[in-house]
Amino acid sequence: MKRKLSVLLPLIATLASCGTTVVVTSSSSAAAASSSAAASSSAAASSEVASSEAVSSEAASSSEASSAVSSSAVAQGPFIKEPTEITLWSITGQNNQKQLQNYVDEFMKTEPNVKVTNTIQTGMGYNELKDAVEKGFAANNYPDIVQCYPDHVAEYINYGKSVNLDTYIDNADYGWSAEDKADYIKPFVDEGKGYTIPGTYSVPYCKSTELMFYNASVLIGLNLSAQDPTINDGKPLTQSYFNSITWEELFGKLCPAIVAYNATLDDAHKILKTNADYHAVFAYDSDDNLFITLAQQYGYGYTSVNTATGEGSVDFNNDGMKQLLKTFSAAKKNGYMISKGSAKNNYTNTYFTAQNTLFSVGSTGGVKHQFSGDFDVGVGRIPHAAGRDPYVINQGPSLTVLDHGDANRKLASWLFYKYMTNKANTLDWALNSGYMGIRNSNYTDPAYIEANDPATKDPKTLEKLMATANTFTQKVTGEMYTSPAFLGSSTCRTQAAGLMVWALTNDLSTLTDADINTKFQAAVDACKLAM
Repeated sequence: MKRKLSVLLPLIATLASCGTTVVVTSSSSAAAASSSAAASSSAAASSEVASSEAVSSEAASSSEASSAVSSSAVAQGPFIKEPTEITLWSITGQNNQKQLQNYVDEFMKTEPNVKVTNTIQTGMGYNELKDAVEKGFAANNYPDIVQCYPDHVAEYINYGKSVNLDTYIDNADYGWSAEDKADYIKPFVDEGKGYTIPGTYSVPYCKSTELMFYNASVLIGLNLSAQDPTINDGKPLTQSYFNSITWEELFGKLCPAIVAYNATLDDAHKILKTNADYHAVFAYDSDDNLFITLAQQYGYGYTSVNTATGEGSVDFNNDGMKQLLKTFSAAKKNGYMISKGSAKNNYTNTYFTAQNTLFSVGSTGGVKHQFSGDFDVGVGRIPHAAGRDPYVINQGPSLTVLDHGDANRKLASWLFYKYMTNKANTLDWALNSGYMGIRNSNYTDPAYIEANDPATKDPKTLEKLMATANTFTQKVTGEMYTSPAFLGSSTCRTQAAGLMVWALTNDLSTLTDADINTKFQAAVDACKLAM
C-alpha cells in the first residue's frame, strides 16, 4: 500500500509561561486507535528481539550492558520482568502528539511490565523545559527521558544525571545491531558524543537543519547583466546559481544589483517593498545560528573543548568575527539584510511571505511557514564562505535519559528509545512530522521517495514545496556541523545571538575598534561566568 505525505508540521509552543502539562498515558482505546503505520512498526520491532534475563538491579544492568557486539542483536524481550514506570517529557507540537502516543502504546505491548507516561509540557519552550528539569532534580521530580539540546545535556551531565548510553547501545541482547549503527545518520549520532567527557549522552530524534528559500517567481530568469555583467556570467539567474552562492557574491554583487535594478522599475512593478517595516533583500531567521555558522564556515572559531582537560573555551573574540559583523552591519544599513532579532523578534518568514524580502533562511522543521500561494518558492543551500567548504547547522532536539538510580528505569528508557526509532517508526516520523529522517534507510524507502517526489506534486502547493525541501535536505546532510557542548555553552549561544543583533541594529562603521572590542569582551565575560 502506498503512503501519502501528510503535512503535519511541528507547532512547538514557545510561550514564556510554564508549569502547565498535558499528561497522556496508555489506554486500550488509544492503542486500538493506533495508526496502521505504528502497528506495522511494532511488528517490525518485535521481530528483531528474543527472551532474556530480568534486569532488576543497578549491578545487573551494568553487567548486561557491558557486553558489546558488532553483529545483529539476537535476544527477544520482554526484558523488563518487574513493574516499571518511566516518564517522557517533551514539548511535542499538537499535530505530532498522536503520532508520538502511538509509539508509546505500541512499545508497551512489547514490554508489558513497563508503563510509559507521555507528558507534553505545554506553554514551554526548550529553555523552559530545561529549567523545569533542573528544578526537579532536588525534589526527585524529573523525567526518565526528555527532549533536549546539547547545551542542556551539558548541564545535566554537570548534575550527574544524564546517562551514558554506550553500554546500552553496544549490548549483545538489546543494543543496536551493526546494521542499526550504520543506518543512523552519523552527524546526528556524533552530536550525542560531543561533550566534555567520553560517551553518548543524547540520541537523535527531531532533527533539522537550515535551508535558503527564495522568491523564484521574481528571481529565476531575472537578468541583472545591465547592473553587473559578472553575475552568473551575464546570464539570467538560475537555481544552480542560488544553490552555490557565497556571502561575498550575495553582499558584494547580487544585493547591490537587485537594489539597482529595483530602482529602474516604476512603483507598480518594483520587486522590493521599501514602504513596509523590516524590508530587505535577504533575511536570516536565527541570529545565533547565523553567528555560529559564520564562525564555522570561515574557520574563525566560536567555542571549543580542551581535549586534555575537558574544559570549554570561548573562541569568538577574534578579528575575523569582528570584521564579519562589520560586513553584516553594512549589509543591514544598505537594505540587504535583516534577521529575527533585528526585526522585533518576528520570524523573518512572515516578511518573506509578505514579499518584504526575496530570500529567507529558516529551519527545515518549519518549511510550511515559508510557503506562499502568491509566488513560487525556490529552495537552496544557505550562502557559504568563498573558497571554503559549505557548512550548515545540525539542529533540532534530541533525547537524553536521566538517572533515577534504578536499573530497570534506565533500561526501559533505552528500550523505548530504540523502539520509537526503529526503521518503521523513523520512516513514519519522517513522513508525517515535518522533521528529517534520522536513518539513511528512511531516504531510500519507496514510500519516502514517492511522498517527496516534487514531480508528482501540483505546482504552487505546499506539498510541492515540502517535497522539494525534503529532497534537497538530503544533499546537505554531509555538510552539517555541531558545536561542542559544555557547561556554559548555552550562555555562549545567547551571547552570540546578542552580538549579531547588536551588529544588525547599529552602524558599526561609526564605532571605534575599542568600542567593538569592549562589546565582544563583555560577551566573553558573560560566557565565562556561566562556565
